[in-house]
Amino acid sequence: MEDELLFSTEESKYRAELRDFLLRTDAKGVERDIYERDYYPRALYKELGEAGLLAPVLPSEYGGMGSLTCEAILAEELGAACVPLAWIHSTSSYVYATIARFGTEEQKDRFLDAMRTGAKTGAIAITEPEAGSDVMRIKTRADPNGDSYVLNGEKRNITNGSKADIIIVWALTNTEVEPARGMSAYIVEQPGVIVLEDYKLLGGFPGTVNSHLKFDGLCVPKENILGGLNEGARILFAELAIERVLYAAMLIGEARPIIELALDYSMQREQFGTTISRFEAVNFKVADMVTKLEAARLMVYHTTRLLDAGYSAEKESAMSKLLASEAFYEAAHNTLQIMGGRGLSEYPVEWAFRMARLSMIPAGTNEIMRYIVQREVYKAKARKNKE
Repeated sequence: MEDELLFSTEESKYRAELRDFLLRTDAKGVERDIYERDYYPRALYKELGEAGLLAPVLPSEYGGMGSLTCEAILAEELGAACVPLAWIHSTSSYVYATIARFGTEEQKDRFLDAMRTGAKTGAIAITEPEAGSDVMRIKTRADPNGDSYVLNGEKRNITNGSKADIIIVWALTNTEVEPARGMSAYIVEQPGVIVLEDYKLLGGFPGTVNSHLKFDGLCVPKENILGGLNEGARILFAELAIERVLYAAMLIGEARPIIELALDYSMQREQFGTTISRFEAVNFKVADMVTKLEAARLMVYHTTRLLDAGYSAEKESAMSKLLASEAFYEAAHNTLQIMGGRGLSEYPVEWAFRMARLSMIPAGTNEIMRYIVQREVYKAKARKNKE
């Protein structure tokens, strides 16, 4: 009943079709297999696209629904069904959403259909060895050379970096001015990017890659500049709200089966003559988990509604990422505690615990999220005081 109030008929229908696909293709079984054998679920992602379920954020003329809310539904359901599949979507969605918003008609025609059908995947290359939260410290250069720009530099901690077909790369094009006015974004197509190393995070994150990339004289045609020369910072900050809320939606999905596991286990496990679900030490944990996850979920969809309506929602997207990552961490932490020794050794609990800890860093650390929230709150207060 609650979802009927929160989502439209079209949105609910889309979620139902998506769940049917994930059940039919045994996405949860694929996740378990990936956990055991560690492979990249490219084929299943392509099936998802061929089924017409990818990229609902795209305008209708490019095969989408024009709905960020539906894109968040996609992120949430993938997170619940198959985490590695959700991580492919997490960066690909940013790429196709950004091209749809800032690309030329020629760029949209070249790239969006292939991404919507799952034929091509995407990654975003912002972070560098010496530039993390402080993105204005990037050193990657893009120098003009006839009809092209030549890229030189390195990018690190790039999710899907070595697997992506299309990478949006931020680079300096004018070092005579501050980076915010001299940065551009480029659509880079594989092959051509050098992969220095693929990392496994927190002792192993099956089915995903986190890459250290190098650009060594890579030529990118001028028609691949996204949004105009030296407009990279504007694009970056405009799209971060979308990245963060979709990332938060994915985390909501990842937390859902973990809480279900805590419920099932506590209702079956008996100690001292009764099920442990009768103990306040257990059921109060469940109450906290469910409450905080529901609050985070409501924040996520409140934010997508704002973005769909044309608001910037910078504060709300930061709140969404902050709430979702901390709710996920608490769910994983408490479920592991409820399951005791079994939680330390069994899939998916021990994996979820590692993923939940990781979740506080990508898409902006939680410290940066708190900085954004307080900044926006004080700015709003200052404006109000001037009225």
